[in-house]
Formats: sequence, structure tokens, C-alpha cells
Amino acid sequence: MSQTTEPTLATTDERPVRRHRKAKAILAIAAGTALLLGGGGTYAYWSTEQALTATPINSGNLDLGLGAGTWSLKGVLGAVTPVSNLANVRIVPGDVLTLTQPLTVTLTGDTLVADLQAKVGATLSGSTLGQNLTVALTMPTNYGTSTGNNTFRLTQANSGTTTATVTITFKPATAGQTAVATSVNLNDISFALTQASS
Repeated sequence: MSQTTEPTLATTDERPVRRHRKAKAILAIAAGTALLLGGGGTYAYWSTEQALTATPINSGNLDLGLGAGTWSLKGVLGAVTPVSNLANVRIVPGDVLTLTQPLTVTLTGDTLVADLQAKVGATLSGSTLGQNLTVALTMPTNYGTSTGNNTFRLTQANSGTTTATVTITFKPATAGQTAVATSVNLNDISFALTQASS
């Protein structure tokens, strides 16, 4: 007569334990994969790089030089007279003081355009005498293009030496004793060369 062996308790409990361990292992693998995909690991992707087949390029130049200017004075009556020392000049309404100024303009650049301007500073324009003076810049015929406000638009074709003329006129309509016995520093007039942006 044969005997039937009953399953032991240990054999019965073994299957759930194995399934539990297997589930933990799967979860651990999934978590590691998520970390790698989220940037926690390092993935290598194909790439390549090639340098340009080119040569060096060079920058242009913008510069302005002033030569020795000469001054002259013309009154309402009389001829133009040279001025050797500005400090000795005593101007009166109607006088025109003229500066003949050699300029050396350097404009180098394939697309460079610049504005040449005679600028009047705040010290001159704010003084009693300065408020009764007008300052005007003129350039030789066909040199640049006048854009108003004592400004000329220049291109590379204008590079080189030229002569600018600045006239300072004591307004003839200055009446009474306005601006008598006062002074103003003409160093507050300057030439500016600026790359144009519009």
C-alpha cells in the first residue's frame, strides 16, 4: 500500500517569495533605465566637425586728422584780413570769422559710411556771446553729401586730404549792449567723424 506525501509548508510558501524578488528586480531595472534616459547617465551620439575653408579677414579703419588751420576776419565794412592770434580779436555784430582747416579723412571698409560734423559744445552755445554766434561748416564742391546741421555724409571715396571751412558769424541783429565785453572759447568747436548707422 503506497503512502501519499503531503506538501510541506516550506514548499508552499516558496513560490510567492520568488515572485516578490522577481518583481523587485524588475522595478530596480526600470528605475535605472529611467535615470539613464533622464540624463543621469552618459549617452554618446554620432557627431562630426569640419573647419571652414577660408582665409583671415581684416578690419577697416576710420580716422580724422587736423592740419594747421588759418583764420581770417571780415567786418561789415572793409576787406578780409588774416588773423595771426585769435586772442587779439575783438569781434562785433556783423563780423565773420573764418577758419580754413585742412583735414585728413581715413575711411576704409567695404560698406563704411560716415558723417563728418562741426560740433558746437555746451560751453559755447550756453554763453551770452555764443548764443549770438552762428557756426557753419562748408566743404568743397562734390565732397560728400550735406545732410544739414553742419554734417556731411562721406564714403570711402572721400578718404584723403581736403579742406573744410568753418564760418563764425556774430549775428548782425544783436542789439543794445548784448554780449559786450564777454568772451567764448572757440576750442568748444570740434570736428567729429562718426560711422553712420541710419
